[in-house]
Amino acid sequence: MNRRDMIKSVALGGALGAVSSQAIASTFKAEQAVLPPIEAGEGPMWLLAPLKIGDEVGLGWRLAALTNNDRGAWVVELLRGDQLGRVHMCFHSGEPKGVGHTELLDFILMDGGDGRKDTDEHLGRVIRHMANIVRQNELREGADAELARLLTHAERVERFGPETLL
Repeated sequence: MNRRDMIKSVALGGALGAVSSQAIASTFKAEQAVLPPIEAGEGPMWLLAPLKIGDEVGLGWRLAALTNNDRGAWVVELLRGDQLGRVHMCFHSGEPKGVGHTELLDFILMDGGDGRKDTDEHLGRVIRHMANIVRQNELREGADAELARLLTHAERVERFGPETLL
């Protein structure tokens, strides 16, 4: 079993162990039990270390924010002047779709498009650079429990609707 499969099976097993069979009225409710509550505050900065909020990531883009788990993803906000780049770090199931990715995470640029619009070249390079940083950090001991709470982008769209994820 690869690490990706192990992380997802741990998440599902934990959810099923915590919820009685009487409480599971549907598959959707069982899947919902896997999601943690949305917390306020700063997200998992250990993933982006050594970067900190306010640091330049590259090509004039600065790290403005990193949220806690928001409906199955961590949201990174990048700023360059008055431009905002919002990137959702989602789990991927072996077939990443985003501008950048790691072994486990997909970096989906949420720009209101449908995947056909060209990505700003500088922003795309910065997102791929961020993915390289995360690649070094996602394997740290204890990371699996946090990673197991993430969903793929497709799962998020199905559950919450694309219009709510921007």
